[in-house]
Amino acid sequence: MGRLRGRAAALAAAALLCLSLTACGETKMTVFDATAYVKGVLDETYKGTWNNAFLDLVELTDGEAQDAYEASLEQEYRRFAYQFDLDESALTEETRQAVLDLLAEVCAKAQYSVQEAVPLDDTRYAVEVSVRPLDLFLQVREDSLADYQEAFARKYADTDLDALPQDEQEQFRTDYENDWAMGIVSLCRDTLGLLNQLDVVPILVLVAPDDDGLYSMGDNDFSNLSALILPY
Repeated sequence: MGRLRGRAAALAAAALLCLSLTACGETKMTVFDATAYVKGVLDETYKGTWNNAFLDLVELTDGEAQDAYEASLEQEYRRFAYQFDLDESALTEETRQAVLDLLAEVCAKAQYSVQEAVPLDDTRYAVEVSVRPLDLFLQVREDSLADYQEAFARKYADTDLDALPQDEQEQFRTDYENDWAMGIVSLCRDTLGLLNQLDVVPILVLVAPDDDGLYSMGDNDFSNLSALILPY
């Protein structure tokens, strides 16, 4: 069967959130490998779960799989921060952890099913994933974000930042950014109980080798899956 290579380097580089798979000797990758690979990567990324069969397939230890899950949460954290205008440089560790805890809870609710891979030729496999998108962040944007923005602006409307001493300006900026971020977390938590799964959407991903024989989902395929599973 195929052999998977750890993804730490890809994550450090930036976008690729999946593992790469390398053919072992004369043995070709199988339909089972391709299917288990896609399902395993999604489970690890969103659920933080994996079984021994997946660890054997990707040649990871339990600790390395945990590290990969935490790295995936970090990627989602950066996506969340960008979408909701969080200033990461000003956030305290407490605020940052509150965001990560929220995202872990939301991601664990991800809904998808992976169909059996279909060989396209001797080396490439198409895998259909049926996704039921989560509408949490769409609900927050649609129902409560504008009111929150207005209330937040009123809260700080009377503050003259230029009138404050330099050290107080820095503290104000920290307090301001963390207040904003924790408010966004609260909006999301208030909406969590109203979370809906939208209509099922099928999406095809390709598992194929590169010039070095490394199999993976392309980063575009994974980005498309991520945007579909948890849209903003």
